[in-house]
Amino acid sequence: GVGRKISSMLADSLATTYRKVLGAQCVLVLMLAAFGLLQGLNVAASVLAGGAAVLAGNLVYFVVAREKSISAKPAGRVLGRHLFAEVAKLFTITVILLLVLASGWFVPLWVLAAMGVALLGHWLALLIIK
Repeated sequence: GVGRKISSMLADSLATTYRKVLGAQCVLVLMLAAFGLLQGLNVAASVLAGGAAVLAGNLVYFVVAREKSISAKPAGRVLGRHLFAEVAKLFTITVILLLVLASGWFVPLWVLAAMGVALLGHWLALLIIK
């Protein structure tokens, strides 16, 4: 009925928002990587590694937090699901970051700069892109 249709619309809206966030992050990271390429292959790879860590973390968050149906969920369940998704996201980013930095091949400052740019992309997508 009507409740199912509204639930479907909300789920579609969230999926669209998730795509916008990931898209904005990809564009910003790729722009920084293109600039980094002028500094050398290690810098560009470092940017891509840092950006990939944040993108992978956000992708994990979106997958874990996603509800098939938005309506009729207790607030505690929704909050719990999002808290678990946030922990999964942070764990994913941390593991990738540690692997990247442990390799010794990447430039740490550029890895962190890319992570910052990707995080800015998150807010850009939510605040500016409608």
